[in-house]
Amino acid sequence: MTHQIALSFEDGVTRFITCREDQTVADASYRARINIPLDCRDGACGTCKAFCDSGEFDGGTYIDDALTADEADKGYVLPCSMKPLSDLVLQIASTSAVAKTQASTFTAEVTGLDRLSPTTVALTIATPDRAKLTFLPGQYVNLEVPGTDQSRSYSFSNAPDDDDLTFLIKITSGGVMSEYLTDRAAVGDSISFTGPNGSFFLREADRPALLLAGGTGLAPILSILRRLRDEGSERPVHLIYGVSSDDDLVEVETLEHLAQDMKTLTWDHCVADPGSTAANTGYVMSLIGDEHVNNGDVAVYLCGPPPMVEAVRTHFSDEGIEPAGFYFEKFALSGTGADASATAAAPVETDAEPTDIEPDADEMATTVDHPEDDVIEDEAEATEMQAVVHVTSGSGARLIISSDARAIAGQIILPATEELAEVPSAASAVSGQAETARAIAGQAVFADRTKGEAGRLAPDVSFVQAKDARAIAGQLVLTERPELVALVERPEPPVRPAEKPTATGGDGYQIGEEHPSIGQSDDIFEARKALELGAVDLVVNRLDSRQLAGYRLLAEATLPYVDGERFVDAASYTQTNAVFHDYLFMQTGNEHLLKAYQSLGVKGRMEEVLRNATWCHPRCATDHVEIVEALEKGDRAEARQLFADHADRSKQTMRRAMEESSRSSRPAIPPGRLR
Repeated sequence: MTHQIALSFEDGVTRFITCREDQTVADASYRARINIPLDCRDGACGTCKAFCDSGEFDGGTYIDDALTADEADKGYVLPCSMKPLSDLVLQIASTSAVAKTQASTFTAEVTGLDRLSPTTVALTIATPDRAKLTFLPGQYVNLEVPGTDQSRSYSFSNAPDDDDLTFLIKITSGGVMSEYLTDRAAVGDSISFTGPNGSFFLREADRPALLLAGGTGLAPILSILRRLRDEGSERPVHLIYGVSSDDDLVEVETLEHLAQDMKTLTWDHCVADPGSTAANTGYVMSLIGDEHVNNGDVAVYLCGPPPMVEAVRTHFSDEGIEPAGFYFEKFALSGTGADASATAAAPVETDAEPTDIEPDADEMATTVDHPEDDVIEDEAEATEMQAVVHVTSGSGARLIISSDARAIAGQIILPATEELAEVPSAASAVSGQAETARAIAGQAVFADRTKGEAGRLAPDVSFVQAKDARAIAGQLVLTERPELVALVERPEPPVRPAEKPTATGGDGYQIGEEHPSIGQSDDIFEARKALELGAVDLVVNRLDSRQLAGYRLLAEATLPYVDGERFVDAASYTQTNAVFHDYLFMQTGNEHLLKAYQSLGVKGRMEEVLRNATWCHPRCATDHVEIVEALEKGDRAEARQLFADHADRSKQTMRRAMEESSRSSRPAIPPGRLR
């Protein structure tokens, strides 16, 4: 029997969980990914002490030091020991912020300002908390702009172990960070940042890597190269670096030095401007040779503005190339408000700014002229850059299609405003709220409206039926109907099966990865392992006793469902296993890593394959406990090895289940047919 438990936090937030009568409240809470305070799991410390407002329960066993008899008489309880006998309401002695781990904020000092070219500045900062900051090569942070209440997102260009933190910043007219750097920045300025963020980072592998950088998208690629150099990697790596003009070409000497230090690194560059003095003019696709893709057995890391990313992906598709791993990071186009629709739609490479992303919608999105000449109030800031379709003021109002996927996932999709009531064809007059990204992918965003209303689209206008997540993430949202053709003319990108995109938020980054055979179980667990090895580097020696206690609780929750080499309950194992793996990514404080893992669809694949499975590798469940023990000891090498071994054992379990399912589905051979 199960009961509903209301967890009421000090900041007024109430969360609800379901708890079985044979389960402690703390166990149910952590399975629901609500990390209530916890240092032990057996009533020994009192850290989780709460007050029960209503309901009946079995208090369990605990020591008096954790909960005195007087406290128990007054209604205090220990969630780590208590089990419900009815629905309960508990007052939790902390704020709801404990329900999740967030990225950390650091203070720093500007130690270097180097104008690398007329369009690019290298910013160097130092933080006294450097030992507390750990990041993966390719990740980024949100830097607060001194003297303002705004922040901008920048990828590290330094190696993860370097003392100084460096960033490449494109100078754009009207940019808040650009104005700070050109007008008033000085060495010694105080600056703060939050992070690290992002799931675009170097995965461990032996296969060759092809690195593609556009403009200041070179920053995370430099971080990746510096990590490979520092590790003495012998992995074959080829870099292609593309920019728009000669002014944008920076860090050439740095790349030459890296190539001298790394015998397996080769690189080339190109400039899009046909009048360039560079040896290669054009776009990065022209420099991708057969030797760089290794018949598909290559990991591609691509960072640049959306037009470049889409152009490269289209190139691979047209050439029939399916890289074993394709990791990309798009950053929002940055400009001065000019019409960018032609650039975004064309398969060309455009230098853009990944890290000086302005709050104005027309600097975040593709814009096209709206035929109406109405002057509409710009609401981009009011909606915190979440508007997907928006009408702005100007000589001609414009329809804006956001390239930020997270502006769709769980956020307002089309804000309804009274100001737009006089614009019948304004798509932004329609409102909707998506609950999750998965609720959008492959589903109708809005139902057809057969009758128009004031402030609504004209009759018979249908709304998108997305083919897959990519049809929404950073792409066209409204289908092209006759009423909209004059507003939106943007070709739909080719559908690529097996794409597993992840998306980031208002910082303007959109991150994802693709694997050509991700539907195969082995590939899913390889991709999960690559993410987990990165996550281990972020959390080892950084988890406190509460986090470790919760992690152990989740590890032990999987044990009852495996007995030797047999599943006791495969469905319950799949559920508890998914929560265990989620938890690691949650503790990084990086929601993008959690989304990257969840987008692989491991749980769904396991539910499908293990539905009737009986055999399980005997160490699959005990691996979980041993992983937590390794993290408790702070043993990075052991934890990483256990995650790698666990992936192999998971593959074996899945293969065996598929083989058993295949045998059971074969038709029986009739008697007398044997030879």
